[in-house]
Amino acid sequence: MSESPDERAQLDLRHPMTAVRLILTDQRFRFVLVGGINTVLSMGLFIALDAWLGTRVPSIVPLVTAWTISVVCVFFVQRAFVFKVSGHVLRDLFRFVTVNLGALGANIVLLFLASDLLHAPRVPAQLAITVITVIFSYLGHKHYSFSRKFDQADEPGQDEGENQP
Repeated sequence: MSESPDERAQLDLRHPMTAVRLILTDQRFRFVLVGGINTVLSMGLFIALDAWLGTRVPSIVPLVTAWTISVVCVFFVQRAFVFKVSGHVLRDLFRFVTVNLGALGANIVLLFLASDLLHAPRVPAQLAITVITVIFSYLGHKHYSFSRKFDQADEPGQDEGENQP
């Protein structure tokens, strides 16, 4: 039995569409992709706000402003594209904000220590701190924010997301 060119392309990892398909079906890759884009946009917003506001304000002002804007936007993308869940929007949002507040709290403390106390430049300090908060956020969102373990008991079959146990 002979395979069609399309079937061979699905099996051939050298074929560009096969690689793209494999990458986009991997939740970890999608998280890194969305998180990376969000981090770049959030960092750009932080840099712009920091340049505009300067040292007239504490470092927390551009940080919290950039964080608030980006967290609202990325919630919907993470929910639909990364974790592919439905239902429980308010529960997911509460959990998502909780995880992000934990990351923000760590970011505030670390940026204050680095920038305000140790006088390290804000932008390089924020870049380094971002690596730590990305890891924290991934684990929190995977195992808490978009977890569907609670659905087994209260609403079986409600969510058909990838995060099902």
